[in-house]
Amino acid sequence: MTDDTKQTTGEGQPQPTKSGNRSLRIALGVSLAFNVLIVGMIAGGLASGRHMSGRGGFSADLGPFARAMSIEDRRGLAGELRERPEIGRTGAQDMSRIRAAFLDALVAEPFDPAALGRIFAKERERGVQVMQVGQDLLLRRIASMSLEQRQIFARRLSRQWDGHDDD
Repeated sequence: MTDDTKQTTGEGQPQPTKSGNRSLRIALGVSLAFNVLIVGMIAGGLASGRHMSGRGGFSADLGPFARAMSIEDRRGLAGELRERPEIGRTGAQDMSRIRAAFLDALVAEPFDPAALGRIFAKERERGVQVMQVGQDLLLRRIASMSLEQRQIFARRLSRQWDGHDDD
């Protein structure tokens, strides 16, 4: 056991050490990197209009909302999303820049957690912006539906949320 682990607080509890804090920061950084990767894959799937799923995979389309819509509404919403700069080609270019900056910051020596934190902040901001665009377009699409269409949508969505996606 090293001297690092023998330090305690005034109450007899182990005091975090510099090496322990560094390990925790690295672990959190790796975890956040994985989350950024997943968000990037989902945003990329939305941007390209592809439905990314397969054996044991996940769907990167519009999720249960899209599956609950009619094919016509789903295609219309996907087209509107692709036309938006936040999600379309410009959005994909932004994601590429963020990924490249993330990789550069990850392997930089000395490692600068603040630089990586700034990249996470940019990605978080971009994610919120993309979510807002998607929600706004979805709301517009739902607002244009008749009562009967909204009722059908609600039934299908309920089935999606209950895990019955055989409609």
